[in-house]
Amino acid sequence: MKLVDNTFAPDGPIARALPGFEAREGQVRMARLIQRGFLENVHTIVEAGTGVGKSLAYLVPALRAGARVVVSTGTIALQEQLVRKDIPLVTKALGIEARVVLLKGRNHYLCKAKFEKESGARLIAPSLALERLWAWAESTETGDRAELDFTPRSEDWETLDADADDCVGEYCSRFADCHFFAKRDAARFADVVVVNHALFFLDLASGGALLPAYDFVVLDEAHQAEKYATAALTATLSPVSVNRMMRKVHRTYAVPGAFDAELDEGMRRLQQTLARVPGDKYPIAANEDVFEVLPALRESFYRLENWLHANWKDGLRRPIDNEAEAERRRDLALRSVAAHVATVDRIENAALQAASGAVPADEIENVAWVERGEGGERYEVNAAPFSVAEFLKATLFARTRSVVLTSATISTGGSFEFLKSSLGIDEAQQLVAPSPFDYAKQARLYIAPPRLNPKAADFARRAAPLIEEILDRSGGRAFVLFTSYARLREVYALLRERIPFPAKMQGDLPRTALLEWFRSTKNAVLFATGTFWEGIDVVGDALSCVVIDRLPFPSPSEPLVAARIAALEAKGRSGFEHYMIPSAIVRLKQGFGRLIRSTTDRGVVALLDGRAASMRYGATIVDELPPATRITDLAALDDIFKQV
Repeated sequence: MKLVDNTFAPDGPIARALPGFEAREGQVRMARLIQRGFLENVHTIVEAGTGVGKSLAYLVPALRAGARVVVSTGTIALQEQLVRKDIPLVTKALGIEARVVLLKGRNHYLCKAKFEKESGARLIAPSLALERLWAWAESTETGDRAELDFTPRSEDWETLDADADDCVGEYCSRFADCHFFAKRDAARFADVVVVNHALFFLDLASGGALLPAYDFVVLDEAHQAEKYATAALTATLSPVSVNRMMRKVHRTYAVPGAFDAELDEGMRRLQQTLARVPGDKYPIAANEDVFEVLPALRESFYRLENWLHANWKDGLRRPIDNEAEAERRRDLALRSVAAHVATVDRIENAALQAASGAVPADEIENVAWVERGEGGERYEVNAAPFSVAEFLKATLFARTRSVVLTSATISTGGSFEFLKSSLGIDEAQQLVAPSPFDYAKQARLYIAPPRLNPKAADFARRAAPLIEEILDRSGGRAFVLFTSYARLREVYALLRERIPFPAKMQGDLPRTALLEWFRSTKNAVLFATGTFWEGIDVVGDALSCVVIDRLPFPSPSEPLVAARIAALEAKGRSGFEHYMIPSAIVRLKQGFGRLIRSTTDRGVVALLDGRAASMRYGATIVDELPPATRITDLAALDDIFKQV
């Protein structure tokens, strides 16, 4: 442990390498604990408050671990920060060398074979968008789509990406210089492999097919782990998924058009059936008619599967001399079709279990639901595991010497039990490292009076003048955050012509461009939801006010949420107390965390949900926030904004 202490000492190597570095007790304690976990093969959970410096705290022991470490983050932006800034800083400070690879999912990379096939079949690109893509494909050295200065349409990128369902691996003529396999091979010899959560949990779901073997794992932004693990295990049946499957099959095989017509008709019938139940999202068991449509759809997939089995040689669009390559292409096509059969089975079984009521709520394996896409025209059906705890216990925690889970927001009431139960962690050493910031001095917390209830029909109309006054006092420089797009659009429509500040709404620009606009525009106001609640770092005066519309409880109408609540109540536990409240605490702490990002930041968080002041559970949730000075009169903001 002395090595860690010396590394983070006021006159130590990190301080010499990082101008303005300040020694922080929480950072040192965190690094010590992680190092001990690596040495003793113990899992570690650390809540590191904003400003603790958790990245350096886990990188110092990780880079000295003497074994391969996978670092997984919630966003690609944080991945790139680790690789380009933080890891080079630590290796330079410690005077060590480390082989570090940033690895992304296959669909982030260009497939040279696809590009040759697409461009070789035409004299010119069929569209201006593809012309730009092709020009980049001819010159790129990495094949990483992150190099693009524009966002290609998904259909265009699909024609060039290195998706696994199209890849024949070593049988490909461009295997030797493939962008993706070059990265994957580099990862096999790396000391540290940096990935995002989507890829990490997909690797677990695939049985380890995507990442090299590793000894240690760091899950940064671990509050997102359950969401990404669930997504990796979720199967989807939709017009998009079926059309994508058929495009892949058609790229290799001259499939008779009758199969396309049959599947189109089957999906049309499914769409009509799903539309009979009102709502944008509902449990599949609420629609009994699907039990008539799904079996017919399964039979259509079976017929396509049988055709591929019988015609995998004669049905090729182009002759393939290499028998092994031909077999590989057959297997890829069959796997894609079989995955849809398995999805139909999961959906049907989940619907039958839920409809019959014969299976206790805490023993249900899968939850299936219908979701309507944007515009309300297309529906998809999803099947997800009720819980990922047993899966993660078996595939991650039982097989990895030490897993580190860290975030600024993973405890509730000073306990990690909510996180541990949702992820399947039995034993772990634990630490809460509080933020070094002086929240009482730097931040104010305003909570709306009890009469302002977000459940009321006139909430937007009554909240808008309050938001306007807050923005007037803060001089703009604000995030106004919502828990739903509907409320976002309603309030934005009421305020956009009234506030004298530059304002944009989420969706006006791509996310990265919107954040850049906010940082570079004086007195800007961003109305947002979703991803802007977390993972956003705006240091300084540009963000001095965060307005949050309501306590961010999960929606009880969400099928997975409803299933998890039902399971708790089947065991005699309160779903509201043991699921809804902890979820709201983690989410609200994330929203609050956008405000204070340095020791010089000043500002206010305004919570417009009067229930936080009038209900007992509101006090429970608010008490988990950083200890900002509470105010009840907006005039009190004038004092702090004089300091900004």
